[in-house]
Amino acid sequence: MSFCSFSKESGENGYTSVENRFISKYLPDADGFFVKVYLYGLYLCQHAEEFTVFSMAEVLKTTPEKIGEAFAFWEDCDLVQILSRDPLAVSYLPVRSAVGRPKKARYEQYADFNKELQRKMQGVGKFVSYNDSVKYMHFLDENDIQPQAFLLIAEYCIHKQGESVSPSYIFNKAKKFIRNGWVTYEQVERELSNYNAHEGDVAAVFAALSLRSAPDETDYALYEKWTQLGFSRAAVIEAAKHLRRGNMSGLDSLLTELAGRGKFAPEEIRDWLNEREMLANLTFSIGRRLGIKVGNPAPYIDEYTEKWYTCGYDETSLADIALYCLKTDRNDFAGMDELIDQMFAAGIVSANSVAEYLRAKNDELRLFSRIQSYCGGIRKSAANLSLIGTWRSWNFSDRMILEAAKRSAASASPVPYMNKILSDWKHSGVFEPNQIPDRAAEPKSAAYVNPAVEAANARADRERYYAHLRAAAQSAAEKYQAKANANPRFKEISSELAKLEIELAKAEIFQPETLPALQAQKDALWKERREILSGLGISEAQLVPRYRCKKCSDTGFLPDGTACDCYRPETENARPSAG
Repeated sequence: MSFCSFSKESGENGYTSVENRFISKYLPDADGFFVKVYLYGLYLCQHAEEFTVFSMAEVLKTTPEKIGEAFAFWEDCDLVQILSRDPLAVSYLPVRSAVGRPKKARYEQYADFNKELQRKMQGVGKFVSYNDSVKYMHFLDENDIQPQAFLLIAEYCIHKQGESVSPSYIFNKAKKFIRNGWVTYEQVERELSNYNAHEGDVAAVFAALSLRSAPDETDYALYEKWTQLGFSRAAVIEAAKHLRRGNMSGLDSLLTELAGRGKFAPEEIRDWLNEREMLANLTFSIGRRLGIKVGNPAPYIDEYTEKWYTCGYDETSLADIALYCLKTDRNDFAGMDELIDQMFAAGIVSANSVAEYLRAKNDELRLFSRIQSYCGGIRKSAANLSLIGTWRSWNFSDRMILEAAKRSAASASPVPYMNKILSDWKHSGVFEPNQIPDRAAEPKSAAYVNPAVEAANARADRERYYAHLRAAAQSAAEKYQAKANANPRFKEISSELAKLEIELAKAEIFQPETLPALQAQKDALWKERREILSGLGISEAQLVPRYRCKKCSDTGFLPDGTACDCYRPETENARPSAG
């Protein structure tokens, strides 16, 4: 079936009929090629059963696209209806019902415009066809823009696109100017002069950002905004180099923040951004030590890291403090901040003073772990840990403190009992094991035991049992860790892997193209690490606690909160092996 056909209203004719109304109303003002397409299509409606748009294009020595444009024109005049564009299907409508009228291009009015546009196009080897000329003239008729202003925009587009420039590209550019109200020659010239003045500047910014696309009006407008804020070209490029593979929107956000902080000179920007990058790396490192995955470091920097750095704490000190916080269940930035506030108030800031302070605290922590092995699952709270320092200040040795722990093990509240025992010994002048009176300060048994107390004691027994197991597993892992860390290269690899994790996290956001290389570097380090461990006779599994129960990890509780069935109270007095 032919792609052109009569509508039902048109009926069937034994000849090709052209209505007088078409000849009198439409033919005089329509483009000759459009008339040719209309008439040939009218002929096909009756005389060609199998005829495609490609066949018509071959007969009329044109392209299917041009035929499509012609029928679109006649559809605007209400003379045809395009039923489908792919494949093209057109239904002819009776001329008597048409209400549209072809747009008449005023050639005389635009004669100078057409001549100048043709000259500009020929400069890049382009020729403006008759149909394109009609499009340009219709655009001027339909839009409130001066022809000379439109020529300036066309010249700008020709300069930017060269021989690949197209009418649609020029129209899109012109519409942006019209939307902004720039429609006179003077207005367009002023705006384009800004683009031309900053063309080299914006190109340099694009190069710093590694952008391969061509700048557009919005990019020039952003650059103009930055210069008005007070940034020089060197300052903008310095910020762009820091972003590397960012974009103009990201650069705008960064420069807006820099302006708010009063950083305008290139040196100020460089120093501030370098410090910011250092703080970001430090934040990632602290997060890893605390067991937290930091996505966007900015909030942590503003709230915590920048304050700690300003107070004088260096990277090593902060990493060690974070590790101590993890051990004492302060495994978040807020908990670490609380501890640092206490240290700062006590004047503990320098690297040496922090190291000395943490040595003492870690020693207390080790003693507390031994106390836990006797007294069960007592919490490593700040209050409980602080008591160790108090007991030592009473001149009690670790041996005496552990003796008090043994005597408090059966109590439902071991720590208060320990404190009472040690307080009694202090007032009695008992500071050596051989001076301890028999059954001193031990909880007295009674004929009747309150069920609540009995349940609490049973719970304490259970907690003590699991504490024994955990302590043994952790002690074994620490022994292998110490042996591995005695190898200098192993420690270096551990440090390099920690830094590499930070780089991988940053690369996921800022430089995804570097991920394969970083991952290969990480794999190589892990391979070298395994080789060192193999030479030392240590496996990766031995570096982490090997708990006896795989279901509860020697905590006594399953993930859903229910008690584990691995509890064996008959083995409570048999200390688990630390090997």
